[in-house]
Amino acid sequence: MLKSVVIVAILFLVDGLKCRNSGELRPNIVVIMADDLGSHDISLRGSNQIMTPNIDALGYQGVILNRHYTSAMCSPTRGAFLTGKYPIKLGMQYFVIRPGEPRGLPLNEKILPQYLKEAGYSTHIVGKWHQGICQKNMTPTYRGFDSHVGFLGPFIDYYNYTLWIESTGYASGFDFRKNEDVYRNRVGEYATDVIADEASKIILEHDTSGGSLFLFVSQGAPHAANANDPLQTVPEDLETVQHIRDPTRRSYAAMVKALDRSVGTVVRALKRKGILDNTIILFLSDNGGPTVGHHATTASNLPLRGQKDSPWEGGVRGTAVVWTPNLHIRHYVSNDVVHITDWLPTFAHAARVTGYKWEQLDGFNIWDTLQRGSKPLRREVLHNIDPISGYTSYYRDGWKYVNGSTLNGIYDTWLGNRTFEDAPETPYYAKLVMHSEVWRALHPFARKSLGAFEIDVLRREASISCHSQIPSSRECNPLISPCLFNLNADPCEVSNLADGNQGLIESMRNSIKRYELSSVPPSNVPNDPNADPAVNGGLWTWWLDNQATLKA
Repeated sequence: MLKSVVIVAILFLVDGLKCRNSGELRPNIVVIMADDLGSHDISLRGSNQIMTPNIDALGYQGVILNRHYTSAMCSPTRGAFLTGKYPIKLGMQYFVIRPGEPRGLPLNEKILPQYLKEAGYSTHIVGKWHQGICQKNMTPTYRGFDSHVGFLGPFIDYYNYTLWIESTGYASGFDFRKNEDVYRNRVGEYATDVIADEASKIILEHDTSGGSLFLFVSQGAPHAANANDPLQTVPEDLETVQHIRDPTRRSYAAMVKALDRSVGTVVRALKRKGILDNTIILFLSDNGGPTVGHHATTASNLPLRGQKDSPWEGGVRGTAVVWTPNLHIRHYVSNDVVHITDWLPTFAHAARVTGYKWEQLDGFNIWDTLQRGSKPLRREVLHNIDPISGYTSYYRDGWKYVNGSTLNGIYDTWLGNRTFEDAPETPYYAKLVMHSEVWRALHPFARKSLGAFEIDVLRREASISCHSQIPSSRECNPLISPCLFNLNADPCEVSNLADGNQGLIESMRNSIKRYELSSVPPSNVPNDPNADPAVNGGLWTWWLDNQATLKA
């Protein structure tokens, strides 16, 4: 009898150890999000103008997601990433959250770090928030993040960390925090490098015995800074892009170089910590780059049509690469359609969190597709229904419907110039990649031997080209009538096939109407004069809380 009791006790003990050990095996998740990065502005996509060896190495060692979709602007994309829901369900379908607006990501939404905390994760965000600032309970450490170092608004000066919105009449205000506290210790240092360094500190100080790590590195680069000095660089980076004749484009390229370096910094920290063997790394951009117009940087999305803040592929089809040693299939280019909302259910599944399954999410769990090459679940993407700008953009089974546009159609063409100003490193591109910080860290985990030939093949597959053999048709003017494109044959949205496909257009309209039933009105409100840093001690801060305190 005693022997039986001992055996049962041992079995219970073993089961308990298995449970605890299984908790330790939950993967660390590190997401690096670029801001306003042009889809043609990394060398992975075939351009020789700006060399980005660290980002490229991450893609070649992992999976290059060649049809990764986001929203066309910053706040909606971040809201969709954090909630797994389309912006139409968040009231974020029109424009971004302005720092003087008394609104934010709805407080009743459960977001990704809150799900992961249920599985024992340590959750951190470094860099840009842009999901609301008017109340303290809208800021990161009240939304499931254990810590935040960075800025709360849309962008900052890269050296003094101030935000100035010239069109509002507000004063310039300081916007850099460590959790709830104003953080001035690193003023004068280049923000892109500071964000990467602060992220590295979190990685190196992470207590692996206390659970897994979720780290959201939300870079501000290469978004433009304040209007009086929009493109700011590190002089050493600027020296590396002297082959670019246009001085504005040259400065932008230097900002992209700093972004690439930051990816190397983060991956180096993961290597030093010794946790790469159980880490998922995702790099992506929040939307296409702004070639012209508001916050223009000369970013290029060519040969894709349009740019940031537009319904076209140049606004919503960005760059994304994912790596983890847990993927059975790696070193390939995926043409499966992936949407920004897919990451919440995918990461939650990988972390063995189940609560998301009972939520009305728009994202799909794509883990099996990534890990084993299983048939993708996603057949459609609602890019947006914007009742204020008056446009709809929707994709289904290879076809894209666009009706209406933004800003009276000023971004509806192919913007920028595809200049051929090759960087000096172009002749030894593969060698540059294989000597990068990221390659050296990840190559020991490679599933097959990779050399210059394999890199060249993957790079060609990741490049986007407009096919010359496309059906003839009339031009597209979505301000007059809806346009229809077959993206499989025409990724650059050249040939409008609306004529002769009215049945398909009507079917797609019916699908859009179903989405409209679940939408909420845009939450945009006028700027509040009380948000002005001039009346808040020179700071961008939670002014509604401060007002309530003063009244009390």
